[in-house]
Amino acid sequence: MPLALFKPRPHRHQAHYEGVLGTTLTLQLRAERPQDAREAEAAALAEIERLERIYSSFWPDSELSRWQRGQVERLSLELAELLEEAEGWMAHTYGAFNPGALALQGLYQENPAPSEAELEALRQALQGPLWQREGRVARRLTPLPLTFNALAKGLIADKAARAAAGAGALEVLLNLGGEVRHQGASPVRVAIAHPFRPADNAPPLARLQVQHQGVATSGLARRGAHLYDPRTARPVARVVQATVLAPNAAAADVLATAFCVLEPTLSLALAETFGVGCLLVEQSGQTHSNPKFDHHRIQ
Repeated sequence: MPLALFKPRPHRHQAHYEGVLGTTLTLQLRAERPQDAREAEAAALAEIERLERIYSSFWPDSELSRWQRGQVERLSLELAELLEEAEGWMAHTYGAFNPGALALQGLYQENPAPSEAELEALRQALQGPLWQREGRVARRLTPLPLTFNALAKGLIADKAARAAAGAGALEVLLNLGGEVRHQGASPVRVAIAHPFRPADNAPPLARLQVQHQGVATSGLARRGAHLYDPRTARPVARVVQATVLAPNAAAADVLATAFCVLEPTLSLALAETFGVGCLLVEQSGQTHSNPKFDHHRIQ
């Protein structure tokens, strides 16, 4: 009788970190050996650190910060990619995504009831070109501070998950402050928090089955967030939470932010255009979802 050979069961590994990109990072990995899992974890962390030194708007020595101070004109491939992606998403979302929107938060923090003249001046500044780019050479055109967090965090999640897979992980589930990226042959379940039930043990708003995809949620209920409409320079009030399921975390991240700003009907139309799933929650409690989201929803 021939000897039966059994492959060992893949090793499962989980790690949790605080203070990564100013938020939390949870990594769930499946690999052939514990050593492979540890190497995949190290690769993901190294990629996050590398990209933070490029994309961060908080680190004064990041490439983005130095570019904003006029110290860099010829960009790295990664920063040029970020600006190119941002240009596309600004157009695709009709200006709902705008890297200059951080200035609105500063305005309302200084004066919760700004004058119409102040609002109009800032609104006009946000509509103008914020930078000029030709290939990898870019020049900032606005004095407004620029932050790309609503796109960069998703890009970092995508690249970190790929780095972990390239280092030997058979399956990766990465959660970077609410931006989720999965890579692997087996689908996983992802829970969406309910915006009106903040308790950790509260039932989720929805559960999704995710495979090789990204999921992001944005809204007013998350960590006391405040969102503003760059097109009107006024606070967002109607949509309190938007969740997007997309082929990658970068698209999910930026569209979740934009869908909190746009009218629900326009967000649903854009979701169909880009082939993503979305779930929107209005302040009234009314919810909207599209067929793509419902297809992945676990009943």
